[in-house]
Amino acid sequence: MQKDLNIRMLISPFMVGVALGITAKFADGREILYYLPIFADIMGRFGIWVWAAALIAVRSKTPLLAAARSPAFFAGMLMAYYGYTVLFLGFFPKSQVILWGTVAMATPFCGFLIWHVHKKIHYAYMIASLPFALFFTEWYLTVFAERYFTAGEKLSLLIVYIGMTFSLLAAIPAKKRLFGLLYGFVLSALLIWLVQAGVVVNLYEQMLNV
Repeated sequence: MQKDLNIRMLISPFMVGVALGITAKFADGREILYYLPIFADIMGRFGIWVWAAALIAVRSKTPLLAAARSPAFFAGMLMAYYGYTVLFLGFFPKSQVILWGTVAMATPFCGFLIWHVHKKIHYAYMIASLPFALFFTEWYLTVFAERYFTAGEKLSLLIVYIGMTFSLLAAIPAKKRLFGLLYGFVLSALLIWLVQAGVVVNLYEQMLNV
């Protein structure tokens, strides 16, 4: 009975990953890029994937289950995205598959780590801040470093990142929310400064060139 329950709990994040992977692939289409370019940009960045994986991990019952459900989500996403590419578009992006497959291998540890926002430990506040730091950093670098966005697209991105922030806040323990946000802002400001100073590379821009 317990084994069947655990298997079902892995299937749901896998299927969510499949759905989002197919959605992300359609977001690459020319018609979507023409009519809704901001949608393609949202699906092509780290934020939405970190948001989904963090929600899955935080809502898992145990840290080990979080460590299993997070890679199940990414497995579904990558299989759907690149499976569609191979089956319907007729090419195999080897370098991208290797890159994102390598990134996905780190997700068990990330899921295990994020789950510990539930624990009464002094570093749980810093753990809670990590997704928020990525949201804030990615939004800032996207809006202010990439000049081709219109005012409407900048506002749309802001709404999306605010939505991800507050929905994830609602999932973590109430006592971790305020300090998680504050630490996230501080860490984000540090990361932005390091990127703009050339000390740290913008990983998203680097991965676009793979």
